Amino acid sequence: MTALDKNVGGYLQDAFNKGLVAHAYIVSGEKQYVSSLLKECALVTMCRSHRGDDGCESCKKVISGEHLDVLLLPGEGGKNRLTVGDIAYLTEESYRRPVDNSEQRVFLLDATESVSGAGCELWQNKLLKTLEEPIDGVYIFIGVTDAESLLPTVRSRCQLLKQSKLSVKEVKEALLAKSFDVTSCEMAAAMSGGNVQMGERILSNKAVFDAYRLAIGIATEMTSTKVALRYASQMLALRENVNDCLGFLTLLFRESIVYRLSEQLCQLQRLRDTIDIICANYTLSAAESCIEQINSAKMRLDEGANVTIVTDRLLNTILEIRYLCRR
Repeated sequence: MTALDKNVGGYLQDAFNKGLVAHAYIVSGEKQYVSSLLKECALVTMCRSHRGDDGCESCKKVISGEHLDVLLLPGEGGKNRLTVGDIAYLTEESYRRPVDNSEQRVFLLDATESVSGAGCELWQNKLLKTLEEPIDGVYIFIGVTDAESLLPTVRSRCQLLKQSKLSVKEVKEALLAKSFDVTSCEMAAAMSGGNVQMGERILSNKAVFDAYRLAIGIATEMTSTKVALRYASQMLALRENVNDCLGFLTLLFRESIVYRLSEQLCQLQRLRDTIDIICANYTLSAAESCIEQINSAKMRLDEGANVTIVTDRLLNTILEIRYLCRR
């Protein structure tokens, strides 16, 4: 476990120190980080003087999922949706005394898959009584991607902890401190969504960087239908990372717009030569049109459209925009 998120673990730690901690919290963050944010809350609650990096046995148990007084719901077994049965189990367990050399019990509810569809209101209504009548030493953390997706009655009985976002510069500096090269750190930071952990994941994934490099080639070297077909084939070879390619391609065109309006605001300073080429080949309006087309393609892919058809059509459209804007 690394540094605490200032809006989640950091805020919670400060609340404990000041004696202002609540008994229930909604933890809102990006889906891929909800699990780690919930675990961060458990760490702070179970051992507020440690963060798992100094040999603390309690923290080690929380991190490994072995702490008997930290219960994650839904539990093991492959299901990812909370049920009334899960909340009944929480209620029963909340009345039990701590058993693992601790003074409190922590319940972590990963509700990212449980706030829509059948049964989404049933488990929340079942939870209300426990939220309304808190038990000393019991803390409940509900993880979601959007706090507004929960029932108003649940929201009103919990405090909100919302994942913080760093600036691109702050993420880049944090990644540089881990000894990655400057250009890679800049690219990862720009695509990290303000999260250092996401930046680290990007840097450690060769397929993602292959997708980024492919996006650079598409934006700078696609000069004919023949070349477009070659890039379409390469995109299919990276089928699992097509969205990474499209995301970085969007960033490149957006950077070309920013560069012409306010050069110092560019995030990809190490890719200035690339941005210069895009500026030379696409006017401002053309770059905007390309971004619209990429976003449209991403929506079609999200809806399950054929990858081959969507990517081939997109690249030919971008090629057409390039030539029309220079006539």
